[in-house]
This record gives sequence, structure tokens and C-alpha cells, in this order.
Amino acid sequence: MNILVVVDAPDRWLKLAQFLRAAHYTPRLAQNALDAINLFPEVELIMVDAELSSGGVELCRELRCRGYDRPLILLALDSLDDVRLSGADDWLEYPFYAPEVILKVELLLTRYRLWSTQTTSSFYADFCNISPATESGQPIKYP
Repeated sequence: MNILVVVDAPDRWLKLAQFLRAAHYTPRLAQNALDAINLFPEVELIMVDAELSSGGVELCRELRCRGYDRPLILLALDSLDDVRLSGADDWLEYPFYAPEVILKVELLLTRYRLWSTQTTSSFYADFCNISPATESGQPIKYP
């Protein structure tokens, strides 16, 4: 099962990749928002670093608005408002603890298997109609 990890810090990638491989998942790395947007259709779960230089919270939101309706975990958030604004399902704080990482991954994958596609698609369509402003006051647009 493919899991996309969107981080631009090598130490964070190495730690998460180690945990995921030990649990028999296949981690894939995206180092920026554009890589993540190109790879998201091929994965079952995405983990996005909130401290991503290109904007992790904004990337989560963009993925949802582009139709990503599977599990999404936000990493290293500053506040729980980040989760609410991003459309993420859950979060993990640093430092990572292997059992917690794997437990959240497994719980989200199980929950998504139980949800109907119609329910999640409808939820994310409504979510994307809300336009949060960035610090400059303008929404971020990805190619």
C-alpha cells in the first residue's frame, strides 16, 4: 500500500519511511507541493508536513479541492486550527513515535474503507466552497 509523505526535511522523511516500511507500507517521498499534486492519485494515504516551505496546510486544502478523498494526516502543526482549515483527517506532532504513527495510519485506512465514496465526495465538495485567506489575503493557487 502506497503512502505519500510530503516533507522537505530529510530527517523527517527518513524517520517516517523507517516506521512505514517496518509496518509493510510503501512510503513515497514528495519534497514539494507540485510533486504531491502529481503523485496523489497513486496513493492510499498522504502525510503532509505543516512546516513545508511551500505551505503544508494550503497543500492539504488544495489536494482536497482536487478530489483527493482518502486519508490525509497533517504533521507538526502549530495549532488544531491548522487541521480544521486544511481538511486533514488527523495530525501527528513531533517527535514521532512509531506505534502512534502506525496506529493512526491503520485507523484512518480502516475508517475510509467503511465510508461510502458518495459521503466523502460530498463532504469535500462543500469544504472546497469555503475560501480561507492566506497571510496576504489571497488564496494560494497551485498549477
